[in-house]
Amino acid sequence: MGKERIGYRRLYDAIACSLADREEMHIAFPMGDLHIEVYLGPKPRLGITVSRSEKYIVPGEASLVITAEYKKDAVESSYPRHFFTEILCSKLVDVSENLSQGFHAKEPSAHEELLRLAEQDAKSLKAATDLIAGKIGLRFHRQFIIEVINENFFAMRTADDYAFNHAGPGLEVLDGISLNPNGAEILRQLLEGVGQATPEAQEFGAYALAWLLRAWSERDTISKFMALFILIEIILAGYGDDPNKEKEKQEEVIQIRNLLTTHGGSEPNNLLTFFNRIMGQQRPGLASRFEKMAKQAQIDGWEADVAAFKRFNLIRNKLLHQGEQQVQLVISVGDDIKEETRQLEDIAERYVSWALFRDGVVYQSRWRALRNKRQEGEIEQ
Repeated sequence: MGKERIGYRRLYDAIACSLADREEMHIAFPMGDLHIEVYLGPKPRLGITVSRSEKYIVPGEASLVITAEYKKDAVESSYPRHFFTEILCSKLVDVSENLSQGFHAKEPSAHEELLRLAEQDAKSLKAATDLIAGKIGLRFHRQFIIEVINENFFAMRTADDYAFNHAGPGLEVLDGISLNPNGAEILRQLLEGVGQATPEAQEFGAYALAWLLRAWSERDTISKFMALFILIEIILAGYGDDPNKEKEKQEEVIQIRNLLTTHGGSEPNNLLTFFNRIMGQQRPGLASRFEKMAKQAQIDGWEADVAAFKRFNLIRNKLLHQGEQQVQLVISVGDDIKEETRQLEDIAERYVSWALFRDGVVYQSRWRALRNKRQEGEIEQ
């Protein structure tokens, strides 16, 4: 058996930071079964990769897909600043003798296997990096860890020789859209209708759509997830229990208040205040309110939307209450025979459109829009 060191590295641009009495600083220490290295200075151990790309691939245009420049000596790179914070979290793993020999012989398949082993420990390695980076930012200054430049899984051959991977920024492939005369007229009527809406409707629409605009432009998965969820919560604000249940609840509340007033002892006012505060927090959960809205909207496939939203809501609760960062924007619902895919962005777009317009023309998300709008003669592609 052989032993090899694998791990995860994160490189930060420590913008406007420096060391007062030296050029660089290196700290190494154990943390459980991990070995942690923190470097501050101009020459991070694993070098730097400078990536450039467009945000979108646009039909009919020459797009810069991605260019990457790697420099082992970061000072020689084209990156505009040259003071960094580098955090490496690594561990020793047992591997077969053949794999170890292949790695040291620089066989590509051995590189890939060791990097795969590192990626298997991504959760613990990234958690350790988050801990170290967060403490540096919290107890010293956030500018030391303000901008992530690179993150890599790596395998060390020697102190100066290593294998690593690199993931560049994501690109979105856009569709070619042409608004034809029929679509242009519908757009004109739509916008004129917005201008004639009541101030209350305009205020509600602006409040909701601001979060949709934020979600559309957001590239971070967690930020996008939360923006979409806030949007859905906004349009669910008016959904609660049905009137009959609400009436029954009010009658029960009145009875309890009377009991507290009559038999509350020496502090009935404090008990009433506490009870009122609790009752103010009692309302149906998001999942039940979404189901009520979906039943009312009767958008095609609403039952699958309800099932999907329940699962998205569980993810949201884990994110908010447990700090779970593994969010999903796409999930599958249904049984083994009929499985359907639902996207949170798709659900948010369709139901906010229904909530704002409710004119019988159910909005179709952009994953369905091109086909449907071409059939209706609104756009050309």
